[in-house]
Amino acid sequence: MEKIIRYQVGDCEVFKVIEMEASYLTATLFPDQPLSEDIPENITLSMHSWIVRTPDKLIVIDTATGNGRNRPGAPLFHQLNTPYEQRLHEAGVDPDRVDLVLMTHLHGDHVGWNTHWQDGKWQPLFKNARYHCSDRGLASWQQDPARQNIMADSLTPIIEAGLLDTIDISGEPEFAGVLRYKPTPGHTEDHASIILHSAGKYAFFSGDLMHNEIQVKQPHLASRFCANSEQAEAQRRLALGWAADHQALWLSSHFAQSSAGYISRKDDGFAWCYN
Repeated sequence: MEKIIRYQVGDCEVFKVIEMEASYLTATLFPDQPLSEDIPENITLSMHSWIVRTPDKLIVIDTATGNGRNRPGAPLFHQLNTPYEQRLHEAGVDPDRVDLVLMTHLHGDHVGWNTHWQDGKWQPLFKNARYHCSDRGLASWQQDPARQNIMADSLTPIIEAGLLDTIDISGEPEFAGVLRYKPTPGHTEDHASIILHSAGKYAFFSGDLMHNEIQVKQPHLASRFCANSEQAEAQRRLALGWAADHQALWLSSHFAQSSAGYISRKDDGFAWCYN
């Protein structure tokens, strides 16, 4: 098992539970864009969840991809078989004791472990938790024929169990007294990041604002998965500035290694340092 790095942010403990890492062609992730010569041909993407333990609550932010999902159009995520559940337990997370599951957006690699296959059907993994996602995002997915596999195995089971609460992202709803949704549209129309503020310290769960740390130095680079590249870039630059000014621990959804670090201002842009 990967060594668990635990961060203290004010009165909260934060750590990552990894699902998998995968190599990806840089030019495929950032298609039809000029790449500087110092950028590697391949990069590593991580899929994982962030766990936040407050004095009162146990919270999961995004739930990676999930095992046994039928994703023929996305070979990286098709019919996975990873020890994610075992890793949760090894990290000291009992799924039955999770209070909240917060989703930054509804792409398949952020909602999969909402459920697991048990007794011949998809059932909520965190059966005593309240799940939260964007109301607009869910309505869009429910009407989109291309999203019906994700709906069927990762979202509909928690709806039918009465565990899902939709939220208006634009209202920046707060949870557990320390977490606040922040709209950062572009990757998807309703994409959000999540700010943790506790005892004067900050952390920033970035969702898919960035997929790799090279975007810190080159925020113009647009992932092939972004619905609105210009909007995503604008939100990326705003978030980088905010994180630098607040000395916030940046907690990425897809950076490799620790997936965590700090943003600093450098010349006319930004620099990244893993923590």
